[in-house]
Amino acid sequence: MATVNAIVLIAISYRMGTKTYLLGWSLLCYSLFFLVYFLWFHAGWILRFPHFIRTVNPLMFLTAPFFYFYIRNSLLNREGLDLKDTLHFLPALLHVLDLLPFYLLSYERKLELAKMFVDDPKTLNLYANGIIPTYVVDSFRIVLMSAYLGYSIWLLYRYNPNWINPFRKETVKNPLSVVAFLFVMITFGYFSYHTFWMIETLAGFQLPGLLSFFTWVTLAAIAVLSIYLHLNPEKLYDLRHEKISEYDVNPEIHSGPEIENKEQFKDEQLGTIKRIADLLTQRQVFLRQDLKVGEFADMAGVNSRDLSILLQKVYQKGFRELINHYRIDYAIDKLNEGYLDDRTLDALSRDCGFNSRVTFFNAFKKEMGVSPSEYWSHFQSGEDFS
Repeated sequence: MATVNAIVLIAISYRMGTKTYLLGWSLLCYSLFFLVYFLWFHAGWILRFPHFIRTVNPLMFLTAPFFYFYIRNSLLNREGLDLKDTLHFLPALLHVLDLLPFYLLSYERKLELAKMFVDDPKTLNLYANGIIPTYVVDSFRIVLMSAYLGYSIWLLYRYNPNWINPFRKETVKNPLSVVAFLFVMITFGYFSYHTFWMIETLAGFQLPGLLSFFTWVTLAAIAVLSIYLHLNPEKLYDLRHEKISEYDVNPEIHSGPEIENKEQFKDEQLGTIKRIADLLTQRQVFLRQDLKVGEFADMAGVNSRDLSILLQKVYQKGFRELINHYRIDYAIDKLNEGYLDDRTLDALSRDCGFNSRVTFFNAFKKEMGVSPSEYWSHFQSGEDFS
């Protein structure tokens, strides 16, 4: 199911020009690896084709890079891969070279090994080695997968801390967060399986049931991810971003600017306006303390100079003024929800994206005419600032 869903995801994403084909390739590498492992060693198909032993093993070095590319391109609104991204495929290529001596074994020797692996699949990692022992390669792969996953989660946190907070609705509604959580489960299951395999096989300790349990954890996470992709095509195929329409720049939908004369903008500018509104209202990138104009421009798909001109035409504000405006709006919502009942103004300033309490106070007073503490006092007394 996961293999078929991954192929469908790749095909539809390519046809529609969305970034989810990268996620599809990651899922395909995972699912194909486990599908082949089952068919060849548990179902015995490898006895017919012993030369195929270890041919899909390098695919597992591609799962994490493709997942990272999907997260990065989605957050930064980037398209495709560049020349530097090919470096991420180097470990897979090196693993192919590492396995060359095994690939060159005779048919008779591989058939002999295939019979052993079918009788006991756990021996695969002991005898199907390249130049480097398989358990060393697998350990390095798990470290690499964990590094990619950790960096991807850090990117999610950097662009919107709410997306990795499991206690917020934004987390479960955001496809990037859901996909990241499921990849955490896949990596955890695979890491645990490998750890207990080494304990059981290399150290001689018997841990009955644990290998099967973590195998099922991994497969269950892949299955849930596959089902999620199948049930949420409008989010993952990005159908609603295909056309730029009046809906995209409607302030009642995005809480963005009201554009009275859309004819003054080119189609690509309307697309940029829509992406800016999405970055501010949906992704809430203004919550990042280190947000710079260049990074925001990259996410919006425009250079810094054109961004500044567009912000002045649409919002009548400069970049920093606009970001602070959204931060103060966010702070007011938090104050109205009773944020200060159990937390401090320092914590609120950090949560809103400000680097210091002084900057927060100055921006708040400029926007509202009163300090945050004065606003809170008036709010508690029932005074309406709207």
